[in-house]
Amino acid sequence: MLESDLLIVGAGAKSAAIATKVHALNTLGLAQISLTIVEATELAASWSGRNGLTSGRESLAVTPIKDVGYPYQSYRTFGEQDGDAIDSMMILFSWQQFLIATRRYARWIDAGLPAVQHREYGQYIAWLLARATEGVDIVHGRVMEVSLDGDTEQWVVDVDTRSRQDRYTCPALMLTGPGVHRPISHDDDVQGRLFHCDSRRVELSRIPTEEGCEIAIVGGGESALSALALLRASRPKALFTVYTPSLPMSRAESFLENRVFSNPDDVDWSAQSLEARRDFVRHSDRGVFDPGTLAEIAYDDRCRFVTGRVTHVASGREGERVRVYCEAAAGDFAHEHDYLVNCTGFDLLEQLRLLLPAAVRDELGRRVGGLWERPPAAEIPIGRNLELEGMCPRLHIPGLAGLSQGPGFANLGSLGILANRVLEPLVCGAGPLVGSDDGRGAPLEARVPARADDPVAPVFTE
Repeated sequence: MLESDLLIVGAGAKSAAIATKVHALNTLGLAQISLTIVEATELAASWSGRNGLTSGRESLAVTPIKDVGYPYQSYRTFGEQDGDAIDSMMILFSWQQFLIATRRYARWIDAGLPAVQHREYGQYIAWLLARATEGVDIVHGRVMEVSLDGDTEQWVVDVDTRSRQDRYTCPALMLTGPGVHRPISHDDDVQGRLFHCDSRRVELSRIPTEEGCEIAIVGGGESALSALALLRASRPKALFTVYTPSLPMSRAESFLENRVFSNPDDVDWSAQSLEARRDFVRHSDRGVFDPGTLAEIAYDDRCRFVTGRVTHVASGREGERVRVYCEAAAGDFAHEHDYLVNCTGFDLLEQLRLLLPAAVRDELGRRVGGLWERPPAAEIPIGRNLELEGMCPRLHIPGLAGLSQGPGFANLGSLGILANRVLEPLVCGAGPLVGSDDGRGAPLEARVPARADDPVAPVFTE
C-alpha cells in the first residue's frame, strides 16, 4: 500500500500548477507534502494535438503569461513572508523562464507576444512537470477504481501501470481533465457517422479526405471550434455547419472580465447572486468562441453557423446520411449531413461516477445530498478549497468550481490561486478559517491585510 497526501488524476495544467507549488513549499521547508500525479496517456495529453479532436495548433484562449504562478498573490493564503518566498520561487516556473530555457524568449517578444498554440503550451506543462520534483511523483498508469476506507477516512485508489497493479491511500483526491463527453440523442443505425470530442484519430478515417462531404458540428464552445479547425485543415473539400444553442459570441477580453478570472475574491464572487454568477460565466466562458480562431474562418464560405438546439440525430437518405433535428425560436427544423461531431461538452461527474463502485457512489450521494440527481445546469456544492462540500476525505474538482468559486478555476484563469486553495488544508490545516462562523472561510482580505498596491474593489455588485 502506497501513501500520498494528495493524488491527482491527470497531468495537465492544473496538476502542473499544484506540482510546482508543492515543489516550492517543500524546498522552502514550509511543508512536507507528498503529491502523486497519475496520467494514463501522456503529459499534457489534452494540449499536444495527438489526443481527441484537437490539432494542437489552436490558439490558447488566454495569454500564457497567466502561468502556473499567476497572479502571484500567495501572501493572501500563506502570509506575507512565506507567500513572498513562495512566489519568488514560482518565478522559476514562469512562462518567461520556460521561453528563456528553450531559447525562444527574445523571438516571442520581438514578434509582439503572438498567441501561443495549444501544443506549445503542452510543451510548457511537460517542462514544468520535469522540474517540479520535490515531493512530486508522476505515475504513468490508469486509475481503475476509487474506493473509500471508512475506518481511516481516506481514498483508496487502484492504479494499473501495465507492468503492475498499485494501490494508493490518500486523504485528498483531485480530478482534472475535461471529463466524459455528453451523449447526444441518436438512432443506433447512425453510430458509424457520429463522432465526439474523445474520438480517436483512427476513427476520423471514416470521413473522406479527397471527396466533398457535409459535416455537422454540434456545440457552442471551444471544443466545437477545435473540431472545426482540425477537420477544416484535413478535409479541404468538406462543408461545415456549426449548430449552436444560442447566438454565437466571442470571448470577452476586457480588464473587468479578466480581473474576475484572475482573482474572484477581488469581486467577492461567492457573495454574488446565483443569477449574476451564472450570467457572467455564460457570457464570458461557456458557449463562447475564441476571437482569434473565429477570425481565421470569418471569410471561409465552407463554414456556416446555425442557431438551434439539436434534439435528435436520425438516419437520412437510405442510411448514407444523418438527419439532424433542431429546436429554434422560429420553429423546429431538420437538415441532413454526411457526418456529425458531438461537441456539446463534457461531464466531470460522469467521470467520477465511472471511477466509483456502486456502494461508494451511494455514500457520496448521501453525504453530499442528491449529487447524482442534479440537473445539468444546477450548481454543484464546491467549497473554498475547490472540494466537494460535505465529503471527507476531501475530493477536489476544480473543473466544477467555476460557478461556486470563480470562473478561472475551471480553466487557466488563476492557476496560482487554484494551487493555493487546494494545498491550503495540507499546509495550514483543514479547520475553519479565521473569522469564519460557517466553516466555509472568511474572505482572504479579512485574514491577510491587503497591500497598499493591491486594492480590492468589486467589479460588479448586486
